[in-house]
Amino acid sequence: MPPAFSLFSVFRLRIALLALSAVALAGCMSLARAPETPPLPVPEVWPAYLESGTDGALAGELPWQAYFSDPLLQRLIETALANNRDLRLAALRVDEASAAFRIQRSDRFPGVGVGAQGGRARVPGDLNMSGRSQVGGEYRAEVGLTTWELDLWGRVRNLEDAALQSWLASDAARQAVHLALIAQVADGYLGLREIDERVAIARQTVATREESYRIFRRRVEVGSTSKLDLTQVQTLLNQAQALLTQLEQARATQLHALALLVGADPGPLPTKAPFDETAALAELRAGLPSELLTSRPDIIAAEHQLRARDANIGAARAAFFPRIALTGSFGTASSDLEGLFDSGSRAWTFMPTLSLPIFDGGGGAPILS
Repeated sequence: MPPAFSLFSVFRLRIALLALSAVALAGCMSLARAPETPPLPVPEVWPAYLESGTDGALAGELPWQAYFSDPLLQRLIETALANNRDLRLAALRVDEASAAFRIQRSDRFPGVGVGAQGGRARVPGDLNMSGRSQVGGEYRAEVGLTTWELDLWGRVRNLEDAALQSWLASDAARQAVHLALIAQVADGYLGLREIDERVAIARQTVATREESYRIFRRRVEVGSTSKLDLTQVQTLLNQAQALLTQLEQARATQLHALALLVGADPGPLPTKAPFDETAALAELRAGLPSELLTSRPDIIAAEHQLRARDANIGAARAAFFPRIALTGSFGTASSDLEGLFDSGSRAWTFMPTLSLPIFDGGGGAPILS
């Protein structure tokens, strides 16, 4: 067996044993606080008067398409989900958090790279022992292990957990925006239909007051009543007309707000057809289970953010302990390019580093639990 090959085999064996030892040691400790979920301050059983109410669907199990049965309202919600810019921004934030998590996760694994370099230099005679100028060169081709931290105290793993929890929190926040948008569009549509009903009633009132004004004006003309009565009837007519104008302005404002939520022209909406609430909304079972608190997206996002903070605290605590990193390379080196791959040109480096923070101007203050 050639000596160079034997040396290479021993080096490979040592590197493999060192890597296995590092993998066994890495991840065996974490200084982050264990997550705890406090009990909910709500009763664990249903009240007796709600146990008998079993008609209708459960609120937590019904999709919005089944709850909002009005086809026009469904179309508005679908358009809003496709066009709303706040929802697009929330989705982009999820992609950003996902990319940050993948970048942070890569620190858990060693990085291997391939590199080559070469150069020639002339050294003057007064800078070397021979007193003559020399021209030399160095050429290298290596496969290297970049700086890889042995995660003995869980710092890298806690940073990965923090990035993961931030990603999950961003996704839960996107779901919260999704539900809020659906609720706002439905509220805007139902508010618009309410104004339509009030406008219809106001128009009927104006028509009735106009007929009363016509009758009283005729009675004044024939002398059967006084002008005071006619003035009172005219005042009631003016009030009804003013109220109708206000309701029409409110409808235009509500329609504009709905178009802003939808992100497009909502199209022609019915203004005279009577609105039936029972035909637009599905029937729900009486009472809401306490488990809805744990399934709300905003609460889920807050829980993930709290876990991310705990992981960051664990990483900060681990920064008080020594950090061990490994760097190495194996390849060939020669003073001439032609001899780069000749026998005996193998070269390797192995540089473990140990660092321990002592003073950083206050940033390393102890973290109290």
